[in-house]
Amino acid sequence: MAFFHLPPLRSASAELRGDREVVLTALTQDGTALEFASKDLWCDREVVLTAVAQSGWALRYASAKLRGDREVVLT
Repeated sequence: MAFFHLPPLRSASAELRGDREVVLTALTQDGTALEFASKDLWCDREVVLTAVAQSGWALRYASAKLRGDREVVLT
């Protein structure tokens, strides 16, 4: 039997995907879950820093402005 890893938030409702506290908690487990967070949160510096600190791959889902932020990129 194969097991598949489903990132937190993937099957969450739109309401939960937009809830900043829920998203921050999910990102501490899997930074790539930023992909499934509300796009509004892709511009939230703290949210993106949390995601990138957990997984550098999360940077691809950050807003263009935050992808250009030195601290975010070096996290």
